[in-house]
Amino acid sequence: MKKEIPFLKGHMGGNEIVLAPRGRFPESAELELSLEILERPQIGGDQLGLLFDLPETSHVGAKIIDINSRDYIPMCGGMTQVLGKAHLELDISDIFELDSSMSNDEIRLETELGGFPIRDAPEGRVITVMDTFLNYVYEAGVERGTLNGVKSFKVGDYFVTFEDEIKKRYPETSFHPLNKEAGEILIELQKKFRHEFDTGKENRDLAIIGEPENEARTARLIFPHNISEGLIEPTCGTGAVAAAVALVEKGSISGSGRMDLGFETGGGKEYIGGPEVTKVVLEVKSGKVRKGQFSHELVEILAAGNVFL
Repeated sequence: MKKEIPFLKGHMGGNEIVLAPRGRFPESAELELSLEILERPQIGGDQLGLLFDLPETSHVGAKIIDINSRDYIPMCGGMTQVLGKAHLELDISDIFELDSSMSNDEIRLETELGGFPIRDAPEGRVITVMDTFLNYVYEAGVERGTLNGVKSFKVGDYFVTFEDEIKKRYPETSFHPLNKEAGEILIELQKKFRHEFDTGKENRDLAIIGEPENEARTARLIFPHNISEGLIEPTCGTGAVAAAVALVEKGSISGSGRMDLGFETGGGKEYIGGPEVTKVVLEVKSGKVRKGQFSHELVEILAAGNVFL
C-alpha cells in the first residue's frame, strides 16, 4: 500500500522548495523517497526540507535533500524563505505535525550547520539570519585563486567567480543568455576548482557575479550549480551571501559597518540577473563579514496537499 505524506511547495524567485514532515518517512528509505518527491512525475523541486520537532528547545529541525547533489545538504537559504512565508500564511504546525512553540514573528530553524532565525519583515518579506553560515564559511576558508586564467574565490564550499573575468579570458562566452560556450567553460572551471581547492566533497555550489543593469543594485547573480545536467538556479540564498563575502574580500565593497546590498536575480535558467531583488545586509569589520541576513522579494506558496509514495 502506498504511503500518504502531506507536503507544501513554494518557490523563492524560481528556486522550487518542497516541505514535508520527517516523521512520515521511514528512516531506511528517507533519502530514496525524498529524491522521488523531487523528481518528475512527482511534485518536482530543487530541495526538500523534512521538518521535525526539537522539543527540548522548542525549535524546528530540518533535514534537507538536494536534487542537484542527490544527497543531504547542510543548509538551504531558499528553504528558509519558503518556510518563513508558509509560517506567515498558513498553520504550519498542523501541516507538518509540529508541537514546537513558535512566536508570531520568528522561527528558529536548526540544520546540520546550526541555528538560523527566520523572521517576519515588512511588506510580507521574510528575513533569514545567516550568522551561522558566515561562521562556517570562514572556518572552512575563504581563498583567492586563478582557475584557467579566471580570478575566482573559494567561499566555504562555494565556487564564486565573475562574469567579466570569464569573458576577459573567454570572449566567446555569453551569460545573457547563457550560451553553449559559457556552459562548457563553466564545466571545466568547476573541475579545476575541485582540483585546486579541497572542499571535502564534490563541489556543486557555484555563483557567478555580473555587473548590474540597474546602477542602484550591487550586481547580477546566477547559480549554475550543475550545468551539465541543466541544474541552474535563478536564485540562491546561501549563494547570494557567499557572493557578498567574495565582493568584500575582493575589495569591490569597502568600508566597515552595515552594508545594504541588492542583487538582481530571478532571471530564469538562461539569464544572469533578473527582475527580482535579493537583499543582503552585512556587518563588516576589518575586511571580514561578521554578521549577515538576506531576504528575497518574490517568495510564494504554490501548492499544498498529499503525495502518495
